[in-house]
This record gives sequence, C-alpha cells and structure tokens, in this order.
Amino acid sequence: MQPVQRNSSHGAEILATPLGKAMNRRAFLSGSGKAVLTLGLASAGGRLMSSLHSADVLDSAKAAGTRSVKLQQSYLNNVEFAGYYVAAKMGIYKKYGLTVDILTAGTTTDPRAIVADGGAQIGIVSETSDTLIGIAEGVPYKCIGAAFQTNPGCLLVLASSKIYNIKDLEGKVVGIQDDARQQVLGILKAHNVPASKVGLLVVGTDPGSLVEGKVDAYTAYVFNEPIALKMKGVATRCYSFSKIGLPGYGDNVIATNHTIDSTGEMLARFMRASQEGWKYAVAHPSDAVSITLKDFPSDQTPTQQKLQMQAEIPMLTSSTTKAHGLLAISKSVWSQAIAAAKVSGALAKPVTVAESLTQEILKRAAHVKPA
Repeated sequence: MQPVQRNSSHGAEILATPLGKAMNRRAFLSGSGKAVLTLGLASAGGRLMSSLHSADVLDSAKAAGTRSVKLQQSYLNNVEFAGYYVAAKMGIYKKYGLTVDILTAGTTTDPRAIVADGGAQIGIVSETSDTLIGIAEGVPYKCIGAAFQTNPGCLLVLASSKIYNIKDLEGKVVGIQDDARQQVLGILKAHNVPASKVGLLVVGTDPGSLVEGKVDAYTAYVFNEPIALKMKGVATRCYSFSKIGLPGYGDNVIATNHTIDSTGEMLARFMRASQEGWKYAVAHPSDAVSITLKDFPSDQTPTQQKLQMQAEIPMLTSSTTKAHGLLAISKSVWSQAIAAAKVSGALAKPVTVAESLTQEILKRAAHVKPA
C-alpha cells in the first residue's frame, strides 16, 4: 500500500519556539527549505515583470479553436485533484473553449513560484496559510477559489489517547513535518497553551512514530494518514485544523494579478468547467477514481484512492458552495485565516482580504456559456 506521501524533513529535533515561517507541505524535503522558499518567491516576484507576457502568449495560443492553459498541481497525481482530471478527460474544458495541460508536481514543486514566474497561468496551493505567506513575501497573485472548504491539515492521535483538546497537549510531544511547525505554534497560541510546554519533534511523513509511541500526536492530512493507518488496522482520532484554531481552505486556486486583469474571461471559463468537473466527481466518485488511476497515473493504491475520495467529498461542499457553487470562498472565513496567520507569526507583513482574494472570477463563471 502506498498512500499519497507528503514531503518530510530528515532527522529529528525537539523544538519549543518558532523557527521560521510555515511552508507549503509539499514544497521542501529539508529544514533548509525555509531559506530556499523565501529566496525562491522573492526572485520569482522579481522575475515576474520580465515574464508577464508569457501568460498572454499561452492564453492566446490556439489549438483547434481552443485556448491553451497550464494548471500547476501542488503534488503528485491522485484523487486530491480528481475534479480537474474529470473536466479534462470528459471534455468539459473543451466544451468551454479550453485545452488544459495539468502539470503534476513533486516534493520540491512550489506552485506559487511557478505561477509567479509564468510557468503556468493557474496554480493550486495546498493551504490558505501558504497562499497568504507568498503574498506577504511580495508575490503579486490572488486566490480565485478553493476546492476543499476546510483546512485539510489535522492533528492525529491514537483512539486510545487521552488527548481530547489542545490543553491536553501540555507535557506531550507532537510529531510534525518541518513546515507544519508554525501552524502548530499558531494553534497553541489560539488555545493559550505555552509553546514551552509542548515538544515538537520533526518526524516527516511516516505516522509510524505515532503508532510506536515516539510522539503523542501527529500532524497529518485528514484524507491521507488517517486512512493509511485505518487500512493497517490502527484506530485514530483526527482533529481538523479548521476546528482547532487554523481556519482556511485546502487546494487554493491562484493566478497572478496580471492574469486576472488581462485574461479574466479565460479564468472564468476554467473555473466554470472545473466546477462541473468537481460536481461530476462528487456524484460519481468511482468514475473519478478510475479516471485518476487510468489517465493520470502515479504510484497509488486503488483501495486507498477510493477511501480518500470518500473522505474528500464532505470537504468539497459548505454553506458557501451551496449558495455560490463549488470552489467558492467566504470572505469571512478568509478573514479568519488571515487573523490566524497573523497570530502565528507566519506573515512577513500584514495581508488584507482585498490583496489576497478575489471573488470576481467565480461571479463571472456563473454567467459563462459553452464555447
């Protein structure tokens, strides 16, 4: 069995104080990643002005009367991106006049830098905190929607654990991926738990440290490690980050301000088609899994992918999506995410809703007609 693996940091380290900003969970493999991220985004922002027109070139490219668009995933092919695969495979993008090239990613891929540098017009960023960090670093992009209506991160404990709330973490050790450190510290602050009373141990992506008792809790993705452990017969409880102090969205869709301003119609068509793709995936999860495994192959286990798809479905809808369609974002929740990121110390400078989020593309998408 090979569940979708997130990036890891090699080695182990007990920490009780902040050591750098949060990073994309899939972005880097070592603790040195923080410096690379900061420099990478800064240089990408600097190069943006020299590559702004690349979006225009790609957007205006014609193939059988359609516009060619590149979408940069945040990780390896798997059902986390099933709605986009469905839209591509079933001709939904083509129906709206688009040819979408979906770019897979690896453990060192940062969609923010790729989009900022013109390598793709559209990118998927794992979590809202990561989206905000890039903007705080000065990279000019915005979120235009999000697939998962809650933060996919969670705090995982064994079912036999006596940890039922954040206060119960005092005197305990939390196993983390290096980039999850700031998120955990933010959650501790939100619950007035001194960081000095909780040990943070960098253990990477293998939840075996939790099973073996090396740590008392473990940072995970709600549709990943809990399922992997369940398949091995290990019972757990999972506390969503969104419910314990770190609100936000999963798989944020981003585009540069230039792309939003100059090719908003293309983005609206992309979002409308993606909404239809996700709608089909939710209604026909078995088809979505089949398309993922057959047409967007990677080293995934069918059983795990089926269970993951089932776990994802409730996360794709909310009161906001019921009112405004799939991929929609609430300004209220977004504001809460900004406040939480500020409290955690993750932002290099203040970020506002207006400079980090636009709802205009989805509003336009509601009126888009097939090409």
